[in-house]
Amino acid sequence: MPRPERPLDPERDPLHAFAARLRQLRAAAGNPTYAAMARRAGRSQTALAGAAGGTQLPTWDTVTAYVTCCGGDPDDFLSAWEHLRDLRDGTALPEPATRTDPVSGLANLPRPPVPIFCGRDAELAFLAAHLHPGPAGVGPALGIALHGLGGVGKTELALQFTHAARERFALTWWITADTGDNLAAGLAALTRALNPGWPAAAGLADAAAWATQWLASHADWLLVLDNVNDPETIETLAAAAKDGRLLVTSRRDVDWIALGLTPLPLGPLTRRASVDLLRRWSGRTAEPADTTGLASDMGDLPLALRQAAAYLLERPTVSLVEYRARLARRPLRLLGTHHRTYGYDHPVARTWHVTVEALTDEDPAAGRLLDLIAYLAPDEIPLDLLHAPGADPWDVEDTVALVASYSMVSRRPAGIAVHRLVQTMTRASHSGPEHARAAATAVTAAAPDGDPETFVPGWRQWSRLAAHVDALAGHLTSIDMLRQDTGLLLTAAALFNRCAIYHRGQGRYHTAVSLFEQSFAIRTRHLGPDHPGTLTSWYGLGGGYWSIGRYAECLAIGEATLAARRRVLGAEHPDTLRNASNIAVGYRELGRHDEAITLSEETLAARRRVLGPDHPDTLQSCNNLAGCYRAVGRHAEAIVLYERTLAARRRTLGDQHPDTLQSCNNLAGGYQAIGRHADAIVLHESTLAIRTRLLGPEHPDTLHSMSNLAAAYEAVGRPAEAITLHRAALAGREKILGPQHPDTQRAARRLAALRHRDAAVSPRTA
Repeated sequence: MPRPERPLDPERDPLHAFAARLRQLRAAAGNPTYAAMARRAGRSQTALAGAAGGTQLPTWDTVTAYVTCCGGDPDDFLSAWEHLRDLRDGTALPEPATRTDPVSGLANLPRPPVPIFCGRDAELAFLAAHLHPGPAGVGPALGIALHGLGGVGKTELALQFTHAARERFALTWWITADTGDNLAAGLAALTRALNPGWPAAAGLADAAAWATQWLASHADWLLVLDNVNDPETIETLAAAAKDGRLLVTSRRDVDWIALGLTPLPLGPLTRRASVDLLRRWSGRTAEPADTTGLASDMGDLPLALRQAAAYLLERPTVSLVEYRARLARRPLRLLGTHHRTYGYDHPVARTWHVTVEALTDEDPAAGRLLDLIAYLAPDEIPLDLLHAPGADPWDVEDTVALVASYSMVSRRPAGIAVHRLVQTMTRASHSGPEHARAAATAVTAAAPDGDPETFVPGWRQWSRLAAHVDALAGHLTSIDMLRQDTGLLLTAAALFNRCAIYHRGQGRYHTAVSLFEQSFAIRTRHLGPDHPGTLTSWYGLGGGYWSIGRYAECLAIGEATLAARRRVLGAEHPDTLRNASNIAVGYRELGRHDEAITLSEETLAARRRVLGPDHPDTLQSCNNLAGCYRAVGRHAEAIVLYERTLAARRRTLGDQHPDTLQSCNNLAGGYQAIGRHADAIVLHESTLAIRTRLLGPEHPDTLHSMSNLAAAYEAVGRPAEAITLHRAALAGREKILGPQHPDTQRAARRLAALRHRDAAVSPRTA
């Protein structure tokens, strides 16, 4: 329900009388909501509500919008508004006695600054440089607008600066300016402090206007306007105050420059500073690793760190490990608690709840956006994930702009980012899986078509989506209620399987295996062991195991899925034939050459019959069979197949398709096996160059070409070049695959053997 409007006293205060006329006009129009009026008039909801608040004279444009929305004639209000303007500007203000004592040193800071404060040296220096007393400040700005996410420490930073700098100003005055009412009350309090004889019966609006006039005619003052929600509420004050300085704190990221203020965005602390503060606030210095982990959990947000420290101080038997476990289980309970220690802070949960309520009141789509992104990775969220089917992209842009203006998200070159603790609190407020389902659906819709492993144009999009897929996978593991929604799980399982294929193709094998395992477990439970989708995930898992060197498990899975697919799909289904083709490769790599050749020949014949001679799967079978022939020394047959496959792939897929480059690499190996070293080197060099440009210098295929070219150089007596390439291939594999991966260990052995041979030869040739 909307909050009731404050009572008015039209008999005693002319501004109240004006506000009462506006309310009567709105009542006669059927009491339209301020949100509806805002949409119709193109003015802010806060400004329209404030026009009838009775605490501050609205601008004439706001009065015109208000009256027009309610079906009235603005000219009927013009003379009354002009009279109030004259009162505000001082032409009709009462002339009570003023202070006889000097103003110098007058201040009303709300509390002392916290004694433990660090990590904001650069910001304090910026404030000191830009808030010199009088007109001598740096640049033309009237002051600073310190803005950022709720809980990031804006008020504390302002208090630290103001407390240290108060002796530099004749007057330092602090006003909580979250509403027009509170701003007027703060200005009225300033009037009473400056002018003790101010009539007690005078209205709030007159008192606020007198303070504004005093500020406009004096210099060397600092006015702190804390927690400004709507910049319109301070427009009049900013326009009048020319010779002092304003320090505004706000969650809003808006056009502060239009008010003459220099914006200073404030983000979370550095990890080092947040760990230092957490240790000093909580007194826990013996648990360094867990302190760093807790700082990460809190996203380096000062308010959350302080709240955690207070919890730990009040509960000395609770370890950091236990606190982190409690935070994971019940974040709302921990972050919604008001503590006796540091009791002047609002809990994190309350701080953000107020902001989300304001956002949702202004645009319900803003709340839905926060609900959806709570299940994605916090950084680099692409905007296309936020476009629901049928939604107007401009509406999405408007919603993002609104949420960003409240600092609940921040802009990034590739999209938006959200603080991880905002995500945690948002997820904790959900009672069902519908928002996670919306996130999974959005990521699925944004995934590119084509094979994630070989369709190179899709890799850029997969690189943008991969972190969000991984985040969804983590939430399905940790949040119980999500595992009860079959639709969500099956959507996620299909997405996990495709993203796992992408990860495997990029050499991120362990990440791929984790996603394959999760996809397989979901599909087994909800579809059954023989469902084609389940078999697809199981087969993918086998391929993942092969990539990390678990060859026996891979082969066992491959044989089991092949048997199941023959039974469920038929012997010549494309999935069955793909399964058979890759098992044959496994047989070859494990030395079971006869079985490999037999299965490869059978699969190639079936694919030619079912798919045609130039289908990519048929050509893959040709490539695999050539590899089997080469393994048993049937080099002439192997080279014929390699050359035919390369020609067909160039014709059907293009020169730079990963499959074509595979054929180039394998044909070069075939040439090398029969002593055609020059041909092999030319082909290896061109393949390495293309793979480096197309796939990147650290892609597994690029590293494979690098290693093969090194072997070719080694074969023709170019050891220095071979060593350089072997060393680079080893470094790349250690970085991408890890030191224990079979390919890495194989590369290390080859490099060591070559160095040994080169060292043995060098003395004899010297």
